[in-house]
Amino acid sequence: MAAVNGAYDQISTVVALWAHIMDDHELDRLGECLTEDAVWDGSVFGGDPVVGLDAIAAFMNTPGHAKAHHTTNIVVSEGPGDEARARSKGLSLLEGGTVASVVYADDLRRTDDGWRISRRVIHLTWPQRF
Repeated sequence: MAAVNGAYDQISTVVALWAHIMDDHELDRLGECLTEDAVWDGSVFGGDPVVGLDAIAAFMNTPGHAKAHHTTNIVVSEGPGDEARARSKGLSLLEGGTVASVVYADDLRRTDDGWRISRRVIHLTWPQRF
């Protein structure tokens, strides 16, 4: 656990950076928070997981995504080897002014460039989806 605790600031920065990149529409910077082979799993909203930086950037460049992202309550735990897990809360402003609350479940991997998210699974907590 000491290795991950020592990297907590780096990991939480990478997790929070996602929201800034999305809201600033700087999708060319996704490599600063995702691995090249990252998986973005927003299947809770319909559709299949998206794999790879280029595919994720292309997907995020289509209409219909949240207009503002806010990441909070980041909790980091150790994974196997040079891996870690993070769980955080997210609030997103949607079209029409409604708000969604999600939980991000992230797997992270230490790379030559630092910690990066290798898999992000989004769980919708509000509004409830049944």
